[in-house]
Amino acid sequence: MEQLRSAWRSILKNRTFSLINVTGLALGTGIALTVFWIVRFETGFDTFRPHAERFYRLRSHQKTGEYNSHIPQGVILALNTRIAGVEKAANAYKRGNATIRVGQQVFLEKRCYFADPVFAGLIGMSWVSGSPQTSLSRPDQVVLDERTAQRLFRGNALGKTLRFNNERDLTVSGIVRAAPANSEFQMGIVISRETLKRMDAGYQHEGYWDGGDSGHQGFVLLKEGASPKTVETLLNRFTRQRKDTQYDSFELIPIADSHFDSQADTFSYYLPKWMIYALISTGIFLILIACINFINLATVQALQKSREMAIRKLLGSSRSRLMARQLVETGLLTAVSILLGCLLAEWLLSWSDQLLNTEVRLAPVWNGGTLLFLLCLGVGVTLLAGLYPALLASGTAPVAILRSSFQRLSIGGVSLRKTLIVGQFAVAQILVVCTLAGLQQLNYIRKKDLGFFREGILTVEIPDRKPGLRAGLREELLANPHIQEVTYGLSTPSSPTNNWWTNVESPLLQGGKELFQVQHTDTNYLSFFHIPLLAGRGLTTADSNQVVLVNEKTVRQLGLKQPEQALGRSLTFWNRTWTIVGVVKDYHSQDLKQGIQPHVIWYAPWNFQQASLRVDGRDLSGTLATVEKAWKRRFPDYAFRYSFLDQSLGEFYANDEKMTRFLTLFACVGILIGCLGLYGLVSFVCVQRTKEIGIRKVLGASVPGILLLLSKDFVKLVLVAAVIATPAAWYILDRWLSEFVYHVPVEAWVFAATGLLSVVVALGAVSFQSVRVALLNPVRSLKSE
Repeated sequence: MEQLRSAWRSILKNRTFSLINVTGLALGTGIALTVFWIVRFETGFDTFRPHAERFYRLRSHQKTGEYNSHIPQGVILALNTRIAGVEKAANAYKRGNATIRVGQQVFLEKRCYFADPVFAGLIGMSWVSGSPQTSLSRPDQVVLDERTAQRLFRGNALGKTLRFNNERDLTVSGIVRAAPANSEFQMGIVISRETLKRMDAGYQHEGYWDGGDSGHQGFVLLKEGASPKTVETLLNRFTRQRKDTQYDSFELIPIADSHFDSQADTFSYYLPKWMIYALISTGIFLILIACINFINLATVQALQKSREMAIRKLLGSSRSRLMARQLVETGLLTAVSILLGCLLAEWLLSWSDQLLNTEVRLAPVWNGGTLLFLLCLGVGVTLLAGLYPALLASGTAPVAILRSSFQRLSIGGVSLRKTLIVGQFAVAQILVVCTLAGLQQLNYIRKKDLGFFREGILTVEIPDRKPGLRAGLREELLANPHIQEVTYGLSTPSSPTNNWWTNVESPLLQGGKELFQVQHTDTNYLSFFHIPLLAGRGLTTADSNQVVLVNEKTVRQLGLKQPEQALGRSLTFWNRTWTIVGVVKDYHSQDLKQGIQPHVIWYAPWNFQQASLRVDGRDLSGTLATVEKAWKRRFPDYAFRYSFLDQSLGEFYANDEKMTRFLTLFACVGILIGCLGLYGLVSFVCVQRTKEIGIRKVLGASVPGILLLLSKDFVKLVLVAAVIATPAAWYILDRWLSEFVYHVPVEAWVFAATGLLSVVVALGAVSFQSVRVALLNPVRSLKSE
C-alpha cells in the first residue's frame, strides 16, 4: 500500500508526463479495442451455426460470365437426389420490403423470407414454440422471431393472423428466438414455401433451372468428410449436361466467408475483406505506437528521476524495492490508461455501429477474449515500460548516476527512438494521404456526370402495379406547385436495388449472347431524367412488347459504328424478337467501379414499380404530405415509402464512405500519438543536452538559435518519414482506385500537403518543449557540474 501511495504521489508530481502517457495509451487502447470488437464480430458471422465447418452457400456463374446469388430450385433438387457427399440442401427466398397489416395497423418489414422445414433445420432455428415440421409445412403459415412478434402483436402471437402485402392472410404457427446480430439470417418473418407456390406459379416447378431473383438463394450441408471441391465438380458436370439453364457452374462458399463475398448478394450486408485488413493493420499500428511512446516517455521519466533513485539506494533501499517502486508506478499509469481506453472504446463502438450500420454493441463484447486482450496489454506495457529503466537504474552504481553516467548509458537508445519516430510519422502520413485521396474520390463521385439528371428527384414506391390504381395520380401530384414533373418506371436510371437483367441473343453479339440490363419506362422517362435520344424515336403508349430502345454501349457491342445503324435491328430475349426503334446516350446505371452496361428499354406499364417526382425543394414537408395523401388514397393497405435519388445513389459507395471516415479518425489519432512520441524524444534529448544548452547561452546563443538547434533534427526525421510514406501511400491508393473504372488521378499535391502538415504539427510538438528548455537560466543548467 505504501508503494501504491508513493507511486500516486510521483504521478501527480509529474503531471505533464503522466497526462501525455495516459492520453497516448488510452487513445491507442480505445481504438485497438474497438477494432478488436468489430473484427471479431464481422469475422464471426454464422460461425456459431451447427456444423458451420460443413455449411456452404451456393454462388452461381452464368454462361455470359457474370456471377449471381440466384439458385434455381432444380439445383437444390439435384443436390438432394443426385450429388454424392450432400447431407441436405435447401433454399430460401428473401422478399425484401413487405407491408404487414395487423388489424388496422400497417408495418413495413424488411426481413421477410420464404422457406421450408429443411432450411429451418439447416440453419438451426431456435424454437420457442412450434417446430419446422409443424410450422412451415403447410400453406399460409408464418413464423415470427420474438422481437417481431412483440412489435406486431404486443403479446402472444401464436395462432394470430396477419395480412402479407395485401395479398394473403397468414396464421402465426411458430415463434423462434431472434438470431444473433452477426448472422446472415436475420429472419423476422418466415413464410412457408407452400405459400409462395400458391402466390407465384413459377415456384411450383421443383425442377426449374433457369434464371431468377437474386433473393432466391441456396445452402448446402455436406456429409462428414465430404470434399466441397468434389461436390462442386459433380454438380457442375450435371449442370453442363442440361440445355434448359443459363448457368455454367456453381461454387460452394463457406458460410463463414459468405459475409465477405463481393460477387453475389447475401441476405445480410456485404463487407469487403480489405476493410477488415485495413482495420486490423491500422489498429495494430496505433496500439503498438501508443505502447512504444508510453515506454519511451517512461524511460525519459526514469532518466529524470535517476538522482532520486541513486539517493534512495545510498540511503539503503534494496534493488528489488527500487524495481518494485518503478513497476508499481508504471502499472498504475497503465491501469488508468487502459480503464480510460475501455470507456473510450464503449463510446467509439456506438459511433462505429452508426457508421457501419452494424450491431456490434449487441454482441457480448465483454467476454474472456476481451479481458485476455486487456490483461496481456497491461502486463506487457508495465513490464516493458517499467522493467528496463528499473533494472538499468537499480543496477547502476549510485556514484555513476550522480556523475550523470546514466545519461550516457541511455544515449544508445536514441537511434532506436528516432527510427520509431520515423515509422510513426510515415504510417500517420500514409493514413493522411489515403484520407485526403478518399475524400477527393468521394467528392468526384458526387459531382461526376452520370448521364442523367439527379437533383431534387423524390422517388416513391408503387406497391400494386395495376394500372387502374395509378389513374389520375400524376395529375393530382402535378396540381401541387412544388412538383414540376412525374414519371414512372421499374426504377431510376441508376439504383442500388431492383436491377433486372436478361440474356439477349443476336448474331451480331460476340458469342451470340450477352447479359443486358433491363429498364421499363414511361413515355416521358427520358425527358424527365434528361437522357438524350441520339437516333430514332422515343417510346409511346401505342408501343407493344415488340420494340425497344438501346444505349450506345449496345451499339458498340453489336459491332456497329453509328447509332443510326442499330435502328431496325432485332434482338431476342424473353422468348420474343424485339425491334430497335431508338438509341439513347450512355448513362451510368451501376456504381463507378463498373463500366457502362448494355441496356434494353421499353414501355411496360405492367411493371412500373416506382414513381419519380421532380420537386423544387420549397415547402418540402408540405410536398411530402401531399404525395403521401394522394398515395394513401390509392394504396391504403401499404406502408408509404419514399427516398431522394441522390441519397439512394450514395448507397453505392457506403463502404468507401465508411472507411474514409475511419481513416480520418485513425489519421488524426496517428498524428496525435506521433506528436506524443516526438514530445518524448524531444524531452529525452533536452535532458541530455541541458548543460550544452546552458553553455551555448553563456557563450551568447539566442533562444531562436537554440530552438533551431533542437528542431532541425526532428524536422529531418519527419521529412525522412515523408520520403518513406510517399511510395507506400501511392501503392495503396493505386490499388484502391483501381477498383473504380472512373476515378481521380493520384496527384502530387496530396503528398506535398501531407508532408507540410506533418512538419507543421511536428514543429509545434518540438517547440513546446524546446522553448521551455531554451528559456532556462544557464546557472540552473550548469549547477550540477
